[in-house]
Amino acid sequence: MTTVRAEEREDGVRLLTLDRPPANAINGDLLTDLSAALDAAAGEDSVRAVVITGAGRFFCAGLDIRAAGFAEEFRSGRLLDLYRDSHLKLLSFPKPTIAMVNGHAIAGGVILLLACDLRLGPDTDYRIGLNEVAIGASFPRPAFEIARLRLTHGQASELLLGAAIYPAGEAVRLGVLDELLPGDTFEATVMERAARLGAFPREAYAHTKAALVAETVARIEAETPEEAARTAAVWMTAESVAARAAQQRKLEGR
Repeated sequence: MTTVRAEEREDGVRLLTLDRPPANAINGDLLTDLSAALDAAAGEDSVRAVVITGAGRFFCAGLDIRAAGFAEEFRSGRLLDLYRDSHLKLLSFPKPTIAMVNGHAIAGGVILLLACDLRLGPDTDYRIGLNEVAIGASFPRPAFEIARLRLTHGQASELLLGAAIYPAGEAVRLGVLDELLPGDTFEATVMERAARLGAFPREAYAHTKAALVAETVARIEAETPEEAARTAAVWMTAESVAARAAQQRKLEGR
C-alpha cells in the first residue's frame, strides 16, 4: 500500500497526499513512494503542477526515528541515499510544486515543504519548527542546503540553532511559509494558485527554476561519502542518543 496518494484536480493539478499515519513521518517507504510519484507526474504531459499535502493533523513530522529498523537503515546509508535522491528530485522538479501545509510540520517536514516552489498554510492552530539540534540530529546535506536556499541567514540561524517549535502564526516571519490563508477557503485558494503557475509555458518555467536552484543542487551533489559519513556520525554520539531517548520518554509521559 502506497504512502503517497495521487489525485487529479482541475487544470492539470495533481494532488499528492502523504498518508502514513499517525504523523506522516518519513521512512524509506515514504521516500520511495514520493520519488515514484514525482517521476510519474514529471512524465505525464497532462500534469501541469503538483500540490503536496498531508493526511490528518500533520503535514509531516520528519524522520521516523522510532521506526523499527531505523538505526540499521541509517547506518547503512540507505535511508540517507533515499532522502538525498527524493529531495533533489522535488527541489529540481521541472513543473510548479506547491506545499499545501495542512497541519504540523516538524524537522524534516519543514525541509520537505521548503523544497517546494510555493509554500502556503491555513491561518489556524498547528506547529512548525526545525528541532534537529535539540534531539542530537545533524542536518543531512540536502536538508541544510534547502534551508540555506529558502531562508535568510537570520531565519536559518533562529530555526536551526534555536531548535524551537513555533505556532503557525510565526511561519511567514521565519520564512517557512510564503503566506497564511483563511482556513475556510484554504484548499480552493491553493488549487487556484497551482493552476495559475501550471498555466505558464512549461519550458520557460522549467528553465528558470533550474537556474534558480542550480547552485544548491550542485552543492548537494558534490557531497563526498566521507562528508556524509561525518554528518551521520553526529546522530550516533552518546549525547545525541541520550537526547533522543529523553525526548521519547517525554512523549510517552514517563
